[in-house]
Amino acid sequence: MRRLAIKILNFLFELRYRGDNVTVGSNSKVDYWRLNGRGGKIAIGNDCLIHCRVDFDAPGGKLTIGDRCFIGASQLVCHSGISIGDDVIMSWGITVVDHNSHAVEWEARKDDVRLWSRCEKDWSSVKIAPVTIGDKVWIGFGASILKGVTIGEGAVIGAQSVVTRDVPAYAVVAGNPAVIVRQLGETP
Repeated sequence: MRRLAIKILNFLFELRYRGDNVTVGSNSKVDYWRLNGRGGKIAIGNDCLIHCRVDFDAPGGKLTIGDRCFIGASQLVCHSGISIGDDVIMSWGITVVDHNSHAVEWEARKDDVRLWSRCEKDWSSVKIAPVTIGDKVWIGFGASILKGVTIGEGAVIGAQSVVTRDVPAYAVVAGNPAVIVRQLGETP
């Protein structure tokens, strides 16, 4: 019964979001009920399995997911841009965010809650930078990928890692903050 309810819910959300805001390639399976397609654009490639929650914090945000990707029950929070390449595997419990959410200085964030109650946000003092995840990347469960990070092709992100800076191609990183623990050989 629960499975049928989720299928119906997913179908209704697909009708609502698919089109101008959400495009999905052939043979992809998407949990539409987890997408917040309003306010941003989502482009998903072919042959994907997408189970993540997507939230946009600004109307101009853009999320792109390449072909043959798996994204488990994770959360992507996008203000401006998150790009995920082809053949990417992302486990569950991962957070990817392209901004700091709040200003670091108290004076710049003191009105955040009051503005939220009016469905507003002052982004002028918040650092925002796109996240790019290259082709063939594997991200372990519970990892956090923060603003401005580029993860190179074939890199592996260890479980529970916090990635605060760029990761070179075919590097294995782990820890908080994530550091290189091994370099893999490039594969064709």
